[in-house]
Amino acid sequence: MHNNLIYLTDGRGKVDATELSDIDWALLVTNNRNSTHRRLVKCAWCWDEDRVTHWMKTYSRNNGVRVVSHQPGESTDHPYQALESDEHKAYCDRVERVGVAEGFQARREARADDGRTRSDVLLVGARHVSYEMQHSPFKQGYGAAERTRRSLAAKRDAVAWHTDSSSIADHARIAMLRSNPARLPQIENPRYQLRILGGFRRVLVWDCTVREGFRCPKGLRAGCGATHVESQPGGITLDDFIRQAPAGLLLPVRPLDRLGFWTTAHDHQIWMTHFGVASGRGSKVTTPRSQSQRPSEGHSRRTAAEDHAPVLPSQRTNGPPAPKTAKSCEAGAVRCGEPARFYACGWRCETHRP
Repeated sequence: MHNNLIYLTDGRGKVDATELSDIDWALLVTNNRNSTHRRLVKCAWCWDEDRVTHWMKTYSRNNGVRVVSHQPGESTDHPYQALESDEHKAYCDRVERVGVAEGFQARREARADDGRTRSDVLLVGARHVSYEMQHSPFKQGYGAAERTRRSLAAKRDAVAWHTDSSSIADHARIAMLRSNPARLPQIENPRYQLRILGGFRRVLVWDCTVREGFRCPKGLRAGCGATHVESQPGGITLDDFIRQAPAGLLLPVRPLDRLGFWTTAHDHQIWMTHFGVASGRGSKVTTPRSQSQRPSEGHSRRTAAEDHAPVLPSQRTNGPPAPKTAKSCEAGAVRCGEPARFYACGWRCETHRP
């Protein structure tokens, strides 16, 4: 439904027309037949944005779809938007408070110049970052991907989607930050740290050779010789994210992809070097593995970065797992005896390593 947010002058205030019961909707349609004279239903969008009063028509189509419409000659339809919860307002207040304290310009419900989109909070620093707090399921027809495209087209540098719901994050079709669930007093408490558990990652790059000691993604014991680039969960707080993104210290990777993520500017450059432009290193570069091939701690999953620390690739091993106690070098007719690490050929020190 378009124009779903309305003000009712009978004392109910601002409501979402889609949430009204069938009985309440039928009574509203009956009582609002002569809408301009009845003055019962007012457009919440026009009033909140411009303090302009537009009295709305209300009726149902033959297929039962509810319609809330402007009068002829008035403003065009507004896209669907959920009614803000207290938690949603508290998150927006926190973004504004932290951003302003950091020296950024903050604008609430900032409408783009083309009028096609607006941001929950727009922070303006070295970059224009639109913060969108999502705490209810996305609606069809004006979902996250479409809203992100419109924001980018309106010269926002990036759109930072955030939720504290694992269900919303799992079903999102865009890069989305997920924090630990928080209650209203925690969101309002500036000393309470909201940690990002998904959607923020570190980029790891290594040459796949036997000397590096990393497990080859292709299963080759001696390594495949390629340069591997992968992302691993990283840890950051929501407040630090708010401080760094408008300064250009954090950048999004594949923002319109559900496997997209945010990372540091340094890691973003590494990713773009390998997957955005030619690497220039003359070595074979592998493409990122799909989500189904990655470990269970993938993007925006509940298990992601539970300890808020980057995860390194597993070490290559042959045979049974090595004991945790230190081993000595086995090279030579007489054992070398120096402290060593395990390779495919056995325990070797730095002097005798393969």
